Amino acid sequence: MNEPAPDVTPDVTSELAPTHGTLRRDLRACTGDGATYCLMVGASEGYFSALVLALGKSNILGGLSATIPMLIGSLVQLASPAGLRRLGSPRRWVQGCVQSMALLTLAAGAWMGSMPTWLIFASIAVYWSCALGAGPAWSTWVARLFPERIRARYFASRSRLCNVLQLASMLAAGWILSLGERGSWPLLAFAVIMAAAAMCRLSSIPYLQRQGDVRLTPADIQPVDWQSLPRRLFKGDLRLLLFLACLQGALQTGGPFITPWLLNSLHMDKWRFTMCMAMIFVSKSVALPLVGRLIRRMGPYRVLTIGTLGTAVAIAMLPFDTSLGWILFVQATFGVSIAGVELAGFLLQLETLGHRERTSLMSMYWAMNSSATAVGSLLGAGMLKALGDWPHAYATVFIASAVLRAVVLMLRPARPRVQAIAVS
Repeated sequence: MNEPAPDVTPDVTSELAPTHGTLRRDLRACTGDGATYCLMVGASEGYFSALVLALGKSNILGGLSATIPMLIGSLVQLASPAGLRRLGSPRRWVQGCVQSMALLTLAAGAWMGSMPTWLIFASIAVYWSCALGAGPAWSTWVARLFPERIRARYFASRSRLCNVLQLASMLAAGWILSLGERGSWPLLAFAVIMAAAAMCRLSSIPYLQRQGDVRLTPADIQPVDWQSLPRRLFKGDLRLLLFLACLQGALQTGGPFITPWLLNSLHMDKWRFTMCMAMIFVSKSVALPLVGRLIRRMGPYRVLTIGTLGTAVAIAMLPFDTSLGWILFVQATFGVSIAGVELAGFLLQLETLGHRERTSLMSMYWAMNSSATAVGSLLGAGMLKALGDWPHAYATVFIASAVLRAVVLMLRPARPRVQAIAVS
């Protein structure tokens, strides 16, 4: 069977040719949506595991709460291409994928002081179902709405702003948790930050409404050709998606267990814990202009490779010292590295995925990504359980994760024959 023909469908953005005023309105609205969304993320996602621990659950459940619900959400979102095909409006679909009710449920559980494990996981799974379900439609929406000539520069600037706001939200949430810990009302503090995150998400709806919509027909959302998929993933144009998904699995072998390591093994207070988590976003925000220049000079493929190696080095260094300064340095190293992985990977996806397949392929990718995440976290959890109370259990898991991150480089796609993309 022949390889799939390259996508030759003209870029719809060039056909629509939005006016300057309309484009500026859409860019402002997209930025506002991203800003409010990241305020929600900063006050919620990074603290899911900490909330699970605060509710009296085990370290392993705390780590798995960051990955198993995401896997469930990724399976639910596989229905998003069919739903979008029926609805025909990415704006309406994304507006329907608001996570506020899931966050308010978590806030209620923290307020009451207890919550069944199944309900915690179900609430976080609904959160991820909405987040991942909106992702493919949003990717199709902005790819069609914004001209290709401005995407790289615009999204690099948008990412910088979003990282800063996510950091600010994370620090504010950490400050509230620190006050709650000192004032003996820790669960109430969790209720406050989860409720605030829900309000931030609701505030993004007006921005979504102001952003221009695009009309999609069933032909614009082609399903994945499953027969040709194995060849395309392992030897064809989708090898990039396989690599990114496997890298995510390697990252999650150790990543989710940093939180219980810091809180329960090192007995770090909430403010220092927040500083360690926030350092990733500080370093990402600072590094993005440099990453943009490196992509312009070296191309996204090399930056993706360097970033992947950097993530492996970072987690391998983590257990060698438990001082706050060392942990902050390691987190900064990881933040710079993951900035390269995320921006280079995003730009390479724009180059690789055809317009008509984009929604279905992104939906498939998020399922692959979350499945790899769950497998990685289960592997890390299994190692921790097998090692028991051994003092070097966490260090072993972190080093194993570093090895996997380096090994995943063997799955890198062939270097694409595209010019480097200017992003700064």
